[in-house]
Amino acid sequence: MAPGVVRVWFADLTALSGQKAAMRALLSGDEVERADRFLMERLTERFILRRGLLRLLLGRCTGRDPAGLVFDYGTHGKPSLPGGPAFNLSDSEDSLAIAVAAEGRIGVDIERLRPIESADGIADRFFHATERAALHGLGPERRDEGFLLAWTRKEAFIKAAGVGLSMPLDRFAVEVRPDAPPALLEIGEDLRGDVGVPADWSLFDRRVLPGTIAAIAAHGTGWTVETRVMDAGFVK
Repeated sequence: MAPGVVRVWFADLTALSGQKAAMRALLSGDEVERADRFLMERLTERFILRRGLLRLLLGRCTGRDPAGLVFDYGTHGKPSLPGGPAFNLSDSEDSLAIAVAAEGRIGVDIERLRPIESADGIADRFFHATERAALHGLGPERRDEGFLLAWTRKEAFIKAAGVGLSMPLDRFAVEVRPDAPPALLEIGEDLRGDVGVPADWSLFDRRVLPGTIAAIAAHGTGWTVETRVMDAGFVK
């Protein structure tokens, strides 16, 4: 993969349910044990498909056996692959997004577009003052979308930064307005030693799977985002 490119692969897990056995065969022993601990079969299937597709994709990116890949886990539990590439995964029910780059700090988050109960209350409790003001300025018909734009962008940034969910959501701000380009607007001075300033980061939105929105964060500028879909043809 060329430097400066984030490639994001999307999958509808419902459409790939027939690949469960093939994906399970790629999992490590620990992953199989994790899958079998779920009490609901649908959750087991989702886990198997997520991890199997991640292994399949990274195996193709590296030319290595997907079943033989061994992941490292950082202090905050973020997985990585020794020798690269950089990657990050997100899912929302049956929608999956996997971002891959040759190197760098990247993050992705995907959510279903849906009504958000108590969106204002959640924002008032957890979001930055700049985001709260922007959300309150949106009409009721755009507020759920604005909330989800904020949420996915914030999650993608936190994941790319690699500092874990301990980063307070109200210590940095992203663009919330649906008609404005995605951007990181503010970072608290207490966070800058770990993550830098807003100009050090790039944010992107993509709407590939119907009814979903995804945000991608990458450290640095000049990034290009490419999107692909993992379907039954990809698995074969």
